[in-house]
Amino acid sequence: MDQFIRLAIRGISLSQIQSGIYVLLLEEESGRIKLPIIIESLQAQSIASALGKRDPSRSFTHDLFLTFAKLFHVRLKAVVIYKLVNGIFFSYILFEGDPIEGEGEKKEHKIDSKTSDAVALAVRFQAPIYTTREIFDKAGIYFENGFPIDKENEPYETGIENSGFLFFKEKSQQDLEKMTERDLNALLNHAVVNECYELAAKIKKELDRRE
Repeated sequence: MDQFIRLAIRGISLSQIQSGIYVLLLEEESGRIKLPIIIESLQAQSIASALGKRDPSRSFTHDLFLTFAKLFHVRLKAVVIYKLVNGIFFSYILFEGDPIEGEGEKKEHKIDSKTSDAVALAVRFQAPIYTTREIFDKAGIYFENGFPIDKENEPYETGIENSGFLFFKEKSQQDLEKMTERDLNALLNHAVVNECYELAAKIKKELDRRE
């Protein structure tokens, strides 16, 4: 996994504006670059539960999967977030199981997974989470002294101005339609980090429309 960047879970936040929107915030080891991912309510609750931040008496499907895996000596080695398309992160889970009878080596298996489910399992298995440099360059948010900044310390052409804080100009549907997919993804991630969930929902809808 030397070619990947290892991530840690920074936290999960709930939108106070848009119902049902949660943001999973991942970060690399220095904490300077963060990767925000919009996830669904159930997965957000499951991750929070595994982190010990919710009612421990409640059980999720991810807990059943953990019990099943332990019973059959299956180990989750890593979760890899490997692709980003139209604001959607794609992941796979790397498993290792006992060798088949007559074979001397353990077998590794890749299984594609929704990113939020993969993270929920990684927390339970205490497995590392990785992503690629390409995804970090495309969707990572750089922080300086606790505030998000442009990678080049310059204003974004997408209408985001930088002066320690990030401010968002009002975006109409027509404005979003004129923007490139790359700029929409950049604006989406900054909107999420700054908890501008109403804008984030509008951007996500426009990205989905282009699929």
